[in-house]
Amino acid sequence: MAGPEPQMQTDAPANLPELSRQVGNSYALLRSIIRRSAETATGVDSLAWHMEGRLDAIGRIMLALIREPGTSFDLCHLIEDELTEQQAIDSASSWSLNGPPVTMNAAAAQVLGLLFHELVTNSIEHGMLGGEDGGELQVNWRIEPGAGDGMLRLDWIERGAPARMDREGFGSLVLDGMLRYQLDGTAEREMGPGGVRISIAVPMRRLVEDDAAPGFA
Repeated sequence: MAGPEPQMQTDAPANLPELSRQVGNSYALLRSIIRRSAETATGVDSLAWHMEGRLDAIGRIMLALIREPGTSFDLCHLIEDELTEQQAIDSASSWSLNGPPVTMNAAAAQVLGLLFHELVTNSIEHGMLGGEDGGELQVNWRIEPGAGDGMLRLDWIERGAPARMDREGFGSLVLDGMLRYQLDGTAEREMGPGGVRISIAVPMRRLVEDDAAPGFA
């Protein structure tokens, strides 16, 4: 006599809806990156090189999500990963990262990961990390008390080489558009012949909330 027919498994893993939502947000962000990269590119070779780096920066977040949906991301590790991926560790310049532990969800990690990618790329192309005479990169952050969970303040400081950032370029779009649009953040620049200082501020609550639409304004 035949035994009972096997039952089809119908219950999806509890974290599957969250993973689907996060991947959907990442896909929307990727579409924004492709469109904006094409708008700011200066040529085909430049577009291909910059696009590859930007997709890699987002791809690392997506792969971590697929391996462990709902995982959190560490601010210091995001910066270290970008410096390592772009081989800035082999630069003649020195760098240091200083600040308390800060964790965030995938939505915030994608924004800040993309921002750090642009800052490292810009420094390699136009600033201290691309120089042969050496220099210094300091990234310092702190949490200031205030409404909610306070405010994350981060300073990206390059010394020892001239620097510039095209205000019509993709990096400026991330600083002036995406940071504000997705994380309610602000950014200030100070650039001169001796280096650059970029200061950003982001409400800590925005590092754990997921209610912002992905992409640019």
